[in-house]
Amino acid sequence: MSNINIELKGYVAEVIDKMLHEGYAKTKTEAIRLAVFEFDQVHRLTEEELYSKAAEKILKDIKSGKEKTSMYTSKVRA
Repeated sequence: MSNINIELKGYVAEVIDKMLHEGYAKTKTEAIRLAVFEFDQVHRLTEEELYSKAAEKILKDIKSGKEKTSMYTSKVRA
């Protein structure tokens, strides 16, 4: 898992602060995780769909030339 730093302003910051104040989450990180989880529950983005979308993007980038690939050949000694 990677770490990121984000700045929360305006409406988003108010929602996160309210989640903490109301006891829905103990930390801002936990509040963000809960929000992402809720989004997934509503929109049903399963891992399979996410991987499929990522694969589609990679294939599209390869076709357009944005992503370069190289062929791998195994050299086996007899």
